[in-house]
Amino acid sequence: MGKLINPNTSSGGSFLPAEYVKNKSQTRANFVALLLFAIVMAGVIGVFVVNHQRWRQVTADAKVVATQFSEEAAKIDQLKDLEAQRAELLDRAEVVTALIDRVPRSVLMAEVVRAMPSEMTLTVVDLEGDRIKPPAPKNTKNDKGKTKSLTKKNAKSDEAPAPVKVLPPRFKHTLTIEGLAEENEHVADFLAGVKSSPLFVDVELQQISSTIVDQVEWRKFRVTMRLSEKADARDVAGAVEVELENDGIGVTGVDTDSE
Repeated sequence: MGKLINPNTSSGGSFLPAEYVKNKSQTRANFVALLLFAIVMAGVIGVFVVNHQRWRQVTADAKVVATQFSEEAAKIDQLKDLEAQRAELLDRAEVVTALIDRVPRSVLMAEVVRAMPSEMTLTVVDLEGDRIKPPAPKNTKNDKGKTKSLTKKNAKSDEAPAPVKVLPPRFKHTLTIEGLAEENEHVADFLAGVKSSPLFVDVELQQISSTIVDQVEWRKFRVTMRLSEKADARDVAGAVEVELENDGIGVTGVDTDSE
C-alpha cells in the first residue's frame, strides 16, 4: 500500500508550523540581544562606579596635598620672615662693629715705636681719617624712551617705598710720620719693621733728605702708611686684652714686658 504525504509538514520531520518556529527563533534572538545589552550596560555602570570611586579618592588626596601645601607655605613664609630679621640684625651688628675702634691709639703708637731703631727720633706723627662714601644705588629700571601709563603710575604711588638700608660706615686712616735718623739704613730698617706689622698697608717713603740739627747732620724723612681695613689689635704680637675693674670694659694693650 502507498503512504499519504501531508503537504503542511516540513521536510525536517517537525510537526510544528513554520511560522511558530520562526517566531520562536526571533524571540530567542531578541532575548540574547537583551542579555548582551544588559551585560554591556552592567559593564559600563561598573566602570563608571570604579572611575567615580577613583575620582573621589583623587579629590580627597588633592585636598590633603593642598592642605599640606598651605601648611608648608606658611612655614616658608615664617622662614622668610626669620631670614629677613636675621639679615636686619646682621646689618645692625655690622654697623655697630664698624663704629667700634678695633685698634686703640696706644697699640698703634706701640707698633710704630717698636719698629723704630734706637738711632731714630720722631718729630711728627699725624693720623688723618676720612669717611668713605658708599656708592650710589644703581637704578635698574631704564624708563628712557618708554611711555608711562597713568594706571601704572597710580599703582606705583600706592605701593609703600622700600626701606633704605643703612650701610656701615667705612673710614680710611692715613698715618704720616716724620723723623730724623743717623743713617739711611736706619730708615730702611724702620720701613721693614712697619711693613711687617699686621696693622699697616701701603707703606711708602715719601721723602728723605739731609738736614743739620745742632750742628749734627741727620737724615730727615717722611713716611706715609694706611691703616688696614681689617686691622685688629688682637693680631699684634704681644697684645693683651685686659678688663677694667670698674666699668668692665675690655681694653687691648701691648705687653712690653714679654719682649
